Amino acid sequence: MTKLNRLHASALLAVLVITLAGCGSSGSSDTTMGEATGFLSLGISDGPVHDAQKVCITFDAIEFKPGGDEPSTTVDLDPARKVNLLDFQGMNAAPLILDEELLAGDYDWLRLAVDAQKGSNGGAGDTGGDACDGEGSYIVMSDGGVYNLFVPSGSQTGLKLNNGFTVPANASADFTVEFDLMQSITAPPGLDPDVILRPTLRLVNNIEAGALTGTIGSELATAEGCEPSVYLFADGVMPNAIEDGVDDPEDPVSTAMVSEMMTDGGMTEYHYTIGFLTPGDYEGAFTCDGGTFEPAEGVGVSIAANETTTQDF
Repeated sequence: MTKLNRLHASALLAVLVITLAGCGSSGSSDTTMGEATGFLSLGISDGPVHDAQKVCITFDAIEFKPGGDEPSTTVDLDPARKVNLLDFQGMNAAPLILDEELLAGDYDWLRLAVDAQKGSNGGAGDTGGDACDGEGSYIVMSDGGVYNLFVPSGSQTGLKLNNGFTVPANASADFTVEFDLMQSITAPPGLDPDVILRPTLRLVNNIEAGALTGTIGSELATAEGCEPSVYLFADGVMPNAIEDGVDDPEDPVSTAMVSEMMTDGGMTEYHYTIGFLTPGDYEGAFTCDGGTFEPAEGVGVSIAANETTTQDF
């Protein structure tokens, strides 16, 4: 599994990057649980990963915990929702639930139940096409190798996002859970054929989300041995590499791979897009290897709600 060694490692599952702002609705919010209800939509998007053809995650249910002493409520996904995260990058998201009716008010957390067990048969039956038609959760590498994805404690705790959010009374909220696979997948020695998935997750309020996009100079994107990516860091953070197994608050907020696009004139351009960003200031940088950055000190970018910011490298 030599190609897996080039995948960047994750932050610990317990440290989740959650950024919320408002309820995502034009209606008023009821912050205590009562008789009123509201509606919640939730999607999944991905910051992609090199050397993979497919990253297939099977979601079984979503559990919501209201504030206070209210018991949690679980929405079963029947049938289970199987998502190829590589199909949903930039500002694209796969819907898990649409306009699910829930009690209105403040919620403490949500949990994504996933089928990702150690030693499971993830990927069994995959036919090799674009669809995620194998069992469980798994990754298909660019060389065709298929590996079971294992989320530590996933069968007990799932993927839990611990910060709160609000379901507005008599109105709708719309959120996206953003995976960042460049920080999430690792293949420790001795675990073969399993691959560990410890997702770095962000819960984003879609009504306030912005995006970052731009082009990469061909001399950068086509350098020998380059795996072109753009990393986005918090404001004031010097671009730095992701260390294997290290919980680092200075890890990138999000990442994007660079893709080739043909212009109407037949020229090749190199583009990237990072979606579902909360408004604010960030530092962006281009990298070929995840350790050397251009520019080395990063470049400041500002994200505004419902707008796309352009930054070329």
